[in-house]
Amino acid sequence: MGSLLSNLLAMSIAGSVVVGLMLLLRPVTAKIFPAKWQYGIGKMAIAFFLLPVSLIVGKVSFVLPQTITPRHPSGTPPMAIPEALRPNGFVDAIDTLMVKHLPATMEKHLSLEVMGAVLFIWLAGAIVFAGWHFYCYRRFTKQLRADSFPIPDDTAAVLLSSCKAALGIHGEVKLMLNHKITSPMLVGLRRPMIRLPASSISGMDLKLVLTHELMHLKRKDLWVKVLALIAGTLHWFNPFVHVLRKDVSIWGELSCDEALASEMSHEERKHYGEAILNTLDNQSGMNTAFYSPLYESKKHIERRLIRILNVKKTKKDIAVLAVVAILAIGGIGLALAASSTRNDIDNVINVSADKQNDSNIDGKYLWPVTGYNHISAAYGLCFDPIKKGKVFHNGIDIPAPEGTPVLAANKGTVVEIGDNETDGNYAILNHGGDIKTFHSKLFGFAEALAEGDTVQQGDVIGYVGETGEATSPHLHFELRVDGESVNPTSVFASEDWSEDWED
Repeated sequence: MGSLLSNLLAMSIAGSVVVGLMLLLRPVTAKIFPAKWQYGIGKMAIAFFLLPVSLIVGKVSFVLPQTITPRHPSGTPPMAIPEALRPNGFVDAIDTLMVKHLPATMEKHLSLEVMGAVLFIWLAGAIVFAGWHFYCYRRFTKQLRADSFPIPDDTAAVLLSSCKAALGIHGEVKLMLNHKITSPMLVGLRRPMIRLPASSISGMDLKLVLTHELMHLKRKDLWVKVLALIAGTLHWFNPFVHVLRKDVSIWGELSCDEALASEMSHEERKHYGEAILNTLDNQSGMNTAFYSPLYESKKHIERRLIRILNVKKTKKDIAVLAVVAILAIGGIGLALAASSTRNDIDNVINVSADKQNDSNIDGKYLWPVTGYNHISAAYGLCFDPIKKGKVFHNGIDIPAPEGTPVLAANKGTVVEIGDNETDGNYAILNHGGDIKTFHSKLFGFAEALAEGDTVQQGDVIGYVGETGEATSPHLHFELRVDGESVNPTSVFASEDWSEDWED
């Protein structure tokens, strides 16, 4: 539950930062960069709203510096930091937080009841938002089907084929007339269809209209609107996502105009502008989230006409600057969205250090499997052969032959003995100061071992096995301080163990 909320929050932060920067820079960028750039920024913002931050960081981690440096209290030696939190890569730290620490932090500070209520409110809002738009879409498509009919003139079909060939579109596109609509529109994701207003078809520059709508189809603008609608559903509580949906629709039209006008002469651009002006009084009143119209809003007509008449080929230096600006905005959005992640990692490191100092973990623990010091699965993110993917590993795995004695790492009390489907046979020892060691995958327990017994350091408590979810005999060993896992290797001397780095 905490993982879902933390990922949703990170996605919302990332998207909001990109939208905020986009709007902040708009007065300058709208004058310098082409409409295609503004549209591209909007599409990037949609991606930030839809993709978890940890995945985004994972894709670009190879270009990011290693910035996480563990801290330790003054006058004390550096603590052994969990492998996933060592400065061996920014992505590992982010993934560690998203898989384990951020959800754990949320669960620590928010009760399950509160998180459940927040999750219910979010889910209810998403269902209402999605349900309303689904209802509008069904009503919209029903209206279109009821009032549409094929164009009787074969000339229009020939012209459509010619326009498709000119734009390199090979799929089937239907052409229909409709009595109720008053502006041309492109509808349909899988079966695209151009619908024309039957009342004004005679006075319409059909070639221009068809080219405009086919350009939207070629650029997959309807898919962009659908993704923006999905982002709006997931982040219905965030006003930035609703601003983004409207902005993407506006700049989608402007960039489509730009793409067409760039290949036109000045006279052709004027003719194109006149065609748009002819739609000023032709508004259907339908939700433009479901289709791409030739005309959308009166207040943007002037901007469209000006940009159409002044479209120029993008200079190389402006193109380079535009790419750099996109990368900068995306990088800033990602960095700010992950900044809380880095702070949480530092907090985890510092808290872990404090716990070790307060609990008197002095590094004098005994290695639990004598003669077998190889670690096959380290603490942190590692590949799980059972689940076939990366998971956060709360302890270390020490392979050894079945039946090898497992020793108590320090003096303690047996607080629990049991078995379950995942861990197999397990034993938990309490060493005081709320420091516990967890031993699992055991073949069996020492004779007469019982809960409440006191064991001395080096006493046999069980035997290495292959019980629970395991692919070979080994001991799974965990160290827990105040109920939270800590890297067990921090309490052993470095010469006691060696690690498999192939993972």
